[in-house]
Amino acid sequence: MSSPRVISEEERDSLWAEVRKEFPDDRMMQEVHFVRLLHRAQLEHFSREERIEFYNRLIPKRTGR
Repeated sequence: MSSPRVISEEERDSLWAEVRKEFPDDRMMQEVHFVRLLHRAQLEHFSREERIEFYNRLIPKRTGR
C-alpha cells in the first residue's frame, strides 16, 4: 500500500483558512471538516481500493465467534 502524502504547513494553513471561512463560529465543525479535507489531500493519489484498505486498517479485527 502507498503512504499518505505529507502535507506542508502552507497547505495546512490553506485548509484551515477554508475551514474557518465555512464554519466561522463552530470549532467542532472546523475540526471535523479539517480532518476530512486533510485526508482528502493526503490520499488524493490513492485508488479507491487503497483508500478502503487505508481506512479499514483502523478497524479492529474480530476474533472468534
